Amino acid sequence: MKTKTLALALTGGVLLAGLPAMASADDDDNRNISRKGSFTVKKNRDIDGNISIRKGNLVVNGDVDGNLTVRHGNIIIRGDVDGNVRQLGRGSVTVTPSGSVDGNITERDSGNLTVAGDVDGTVTEFHSGHVRIYRAAEIDGSVRERGAGHLLIWRGADVEGSLSEGGAGRLVRR
Repeated sequence: MKTKTLALALTGGVLLAGLPAMASADDDDNRNISRKGSFTVKKNRDIDGNISIRKGNLVVNGDVDGNLTVRHGNIIIRGDVDGNVRQLGRGSVTVTPSGSVDGNITERDSGNLTVAGDVDGTVTEFHSGHVRIYRAAEIDGSVRERGAGHLLIWRGADVEGSLSEGGAGRLVRR
């Protein structure tokens, strides 16, 4: 009887000791995510891997250590992304004042590319969408618009690299 009780106590102790590790696994995902439909990275959640979304929106409120790719959907960054951001097809990219991207941002269709936060790379829009750089923005790289849209930059925005409008649109300073 004592052996059985001791075995149950040891098993319970091992299970209880493993609970904190299991709980923290939900807060720090080490995997690539690929799916159809919308996906949100919740605040205080860390994902170590790339995220690829088709026909849905991606909202980043937490931290992602990897690249983001969305086909036919919007990307909204309120948290931190340590990687490149690509939007392909219908949709837009927005970096809010609380958002930061340590990489390049590319938008390749008619959607807009809006930056009000921090970007450590180059910002490029290749089609008919507009690029909007608001006064709170801090961009270490260049800002390029290569299609029919306009490149709009507000006074106070900090862009370390060059500003270039290479398409049918105009460079507009506000």
